Amino acid sequence: MKQRQGTATPNRAQGVSPHASGDTLEAWGGIVSAHLEDWAAELNCTPDDVLGAVDSAGIDPITDTAENKGRGKDRDRPTDPGLRCLALTTDDAQTLKNVLSQ
Repeated sequence: MKQRQGTATPNRAQGVSPHASGDTLEAWGGIVSAHLEDWAAELNCTPDDVLGAVDSAGIDPITDTAENKGRGKDRDRPTDPGLRCLALTTDDAQTLKNVLSQ
């Protein structure tokens, strides 16, 4: 049986940002996703500070696991900072960093 070669184009060839890594956060394809506790650790603040800065800057996370998905049964979503995840674009992550550094 003949194996087919993959047809996927590598991310960098598609114009997607390369991988970047900080102490606790990593960005893939222009998206930074991490537990809320890791965001706070990277930005030297508390999880509540991160959430307050997201709200005050008008950042709309790509994903916030504390938000209901809006389908099926209403289920409790993780709000504990060790379980809750936020995904932001790298631009929004930079905005968040700027807001928290003021």
